[in-house]
Amino acid sequence: MAVDVSLLRAYTNGSVSVTAYGDASITLPTNASAALSADFAEVGAVTDAGITESTSQEWNDIYIWQANLLARRVPGKYGKTFKFAAAETNLTVLGIQFTGSTITQTAEGVTIEEKVPGTDTRSWVLHGIDGTRAQRIVIPSGEVTERGDVVWAAENITVYEWTLTAYPDSNLVVAYRYYLDASLDTAS
Repeated sequence: MAVDVSLLRAYTNGSVSVTAYGDASITLPTNASAALSADFAEVGAVTDAGITESTSQEWNDIYIWQANLLARRVPGKYGKTFKFAAAETNLTVLGIQFTGSTITQTAEGVTIEEKVPGTDTRSWVLHGIDGTRAQRIVIPSGEVTERGDVVWAAENITVYEWTLTAYPDSNLVVAYRYYLDASLDTAS
């Protein structure tokens, strides 16, 4: 196969959107370009580190008695995570950071009665843009399972770093991927 640099992608823009806490009646997008339904709200600015997608796959080694040889590797535990840091302090971000807490808008801004986080599974859409091309990842069931330190410092802005774990839906799909990319519209 010849090298084709026109197929290199750099998703240098995009968005992270999420449904409201406890919202069970949502309309998931089914392509890369349609506008998201009103069920989704953007978390706003994401730090310049962007989004890091990680896949973990364990394998179980099966050995046979003869010569103690590896005869087969059987797929084991699988996991998919996405890590990013929200750079804005807005109601959507606060609702994710302080899941299960009581958040009340006031005349001054917001009060939060912070509680120990419980389960908070929501639908997410990660949308990356490279010029006229786009990649959209729809996570029908995802949960923030790790929260990084929130730092107050003179040298930087305060960010909310999260690891989002994708869970399978009823079809055992952890993520639906849609590409808006004319170079991919024909079979190779």
